[in-house]
Amino acid sequence: MTRSDAIETVRSPPLAFSLAALVGLATWALGSGSVATAPADAPAAAAMLAITLFCIVLWILTPVPPSYTGLIGIGLIAVTASTDLALSGFQKPATWLIGFGLLMGEATRRSGLATEAGRLIATRSVSDAVASDPVRTYRRLLLALSLGAHALALLVPSALVRILVVAPLLRETGSLFDSREARVGIYLGPLFATFYGSSGILTADLPNIIITGFGQSIADHTVSWSEWWLHMYPIMGITRVLLVVAVIYFLFRPSPDSSVDLPAADGSGDGGAVLGTTERRMLAFLLVGALVWATDFVHGFHPVVGAVVVVVLAFLPGIGVVDFDGVGGDVDFSILFFIAAVFAIGDGLTESGFTDEAATHLLEFVPTDAPLAVILACVFFITFGLAFLMEGLAVASVLTPILIPYVEAAGLPFTPVLMAEAMALSSYFFPYQSAVLIVILAEGDVETRELIRTTVACSVATILLLLPLQFGLFELLY
Repeated sequence: MTRSDAIETVRSPPLAFSLAALVGLATWALGSGSVATAPADAPAAAAMLAITLFCIVLWILTPVPPSYTGLIGIGLIAVTASTDLALSGFQKPATWLIGFGLLMGEATRRSGLATEAGRLIATRSVSDAVASDPVRTYRRLLLALSLGAHALALLVPSALVRILVVAPLLRETGSLFDSREARVGIYLGPLFATFYGSSGILTADLPNIIITGFGQSIADHTVSWSEWWLHMYPIMGITRVLLVVAVIYFLFRPSPDSSVDLPAADGSGDGGAVLGTTERRMLAFLLVGALVWATDFVHGFHPVVGAVVVVVLAFLPGIGVVDFDGVGGDVDFSILFFIAAVFAIGDGLTESGFTDEAATHLLEFVPTDAPLAVILACVFFITFGLAFLMEGLAVASVLTPILIPYVEAAGLPFTPVLMAEAMALSSYFFPYQSAVLIVILAEGDVETRELIRTTVACSVATILLLLPLQFGLFELLY
């Protein structure tokens, strides 16, 4: 039996469900009497941890769609805990940001804006000299789109929103290639660039904002935008984006004998590069949403408000560009069960006291008398480990209030410790760990295995190549 055959055997539904059930039952049996959960409700913590690991096994092996596993998880939480807890994920703004984002993407596609914008970028990024070479064309488009998507981080504060806005355009641009490898690379490269590069900009992702917000409210420690930029952006911002582009190019690129069908650059015929009335209206609606997102420091609205504004305008009769007829058949809303289950699991682990206990015990292993780089590495990997059990935002919300008093008591510098935690929350392996990865999967343009392979490669490359440089910089500065 080959290695691929063995993997497919493990992924078969009967074996995968049996393995998940075995892991869950063993966890429940061992955890019910665990000393580690003694201060909390041990049976409740054990049950939640068992459900968590059961779902994680299925989400990694994917014998069934992730949404179906999420539905099972919601049912198990309802039976073992309460229906209120089981359905708590549907009350999260992030869940509905994804839902409205799917409608935004559908409106962008139906209006023709994604197609025309993709053609415009393609004709402006690739010269006639390389247009006939699919590999060189792909390389130029990959870099240009990735840098452009990363630049959006300065305007749109939520990585999740940026993914939802850019995904339709990338889908259409990738369709210019007949190679699936090129289509996947053009799709994942810019999305990962705007996601992974967000750790270098304070306002570019929600975990950064949550972590620094706790630092100010608990310890009265303020990290300015410029301080974050100077400390993080050179390595974990632009350098990380270029690293992601290199990883994507290594994993996905067209063969020289493939073909690419670039549109004409003069706006004539099939390759028109001039936006029509409908496309311009849709672009205007997106700019209105971007204005709402970019001014959140003034009004304090959650990013879901901007998405609602865009959807209302795009589907408004007489003004909008599309209608609701057929939307239910074209948009797969089942992904909401996936994200709702992820959030419900995070809430359940928090309510049972498991996460508090786990974070506190893990922090005891941090050697406070060691060099700063070693301490930061410990904080990074503790955060990284907790993210295997909970969605990233939940980890930031649970770990940071415990981490800050610990750092204060140990006399450690706040800024690099908080930044180490933020770096860990932009380094994931599996989709269930981040709402951003979930929504990339929800778009349906890449397979789960392709997404996991790329995520693991980008995270491992970051840990091995960039993390030592970043921690070395902190050693010099502090």
